[in-house]
Amino acid sequence: MTPFEEAYKRLIKYEGGYVNDPDDKGGETYKGIARHFYPNWEGWRYIDSVKGEPDFEKLIEKASMVLEPLVEDFYRKNYWEKVQGDKLPPIIAQELFEQAVNMGVHTAVSHLQQALNLINRNQKLYPDVAVDGTFGKKTLSAVDAVSKDYGNVKLLFNVLNFLQAKRYIELMQKYPKYEKFIGWFARIEIIKN
Repeated sequence: MTPFEEAYKRLIKYEGGYVNDPDDKGGETYKGIARHFYPNWEGWRYIDSVKGEPDFEKLIEKASMVLEPLVEDFYRKNYWEKVQGDKLPPIIAQELFEQAVNMGVHTAVSHLQQALNLINRNQKLYPDVAVDGTFGKKTLSAVDAVSKDYGNVKLLFNVLNFLQAKRYIELMQKYPKYEKFIGWFARIEIIKN
């Protein structure tokens, strides 16, 4: 299994099937792909062709052979490649990919940059990187420095998850209706020793 396939398998368990929640800023979604943000995704054509049918849910389930490759390709191009998943330690790639899908590439990369700056021992391991949400050479260089020590990789993974949890808390405090998405916390993982 390739690193992307492993990350995708881990991610997709969090992404439901077809959902149209009025409180979700993305609106209508399929496996986490929000129509509001990605109206031209190829899968919407099929979904629209069966919408309104009395057995819509069954038709969507049966269409997984058609839709699944489109979903996987979408996630590879729009998230995995943008967070440079193939250049990262596997657990960091998986975590960054999952956060990018759930919160956007910019937020995920900003979390990575913040975490890198927090764990660099006051710049003894590598210089601070700009927290700009853009995955450039300096960010990759800092990740490469972390990669030399598995203890630092685990620490980076954990801090990424702490930042993700902090983001969920801030969103729920700012928008109390988001408390209905309390299941987001199932995405938080911590590696002990």
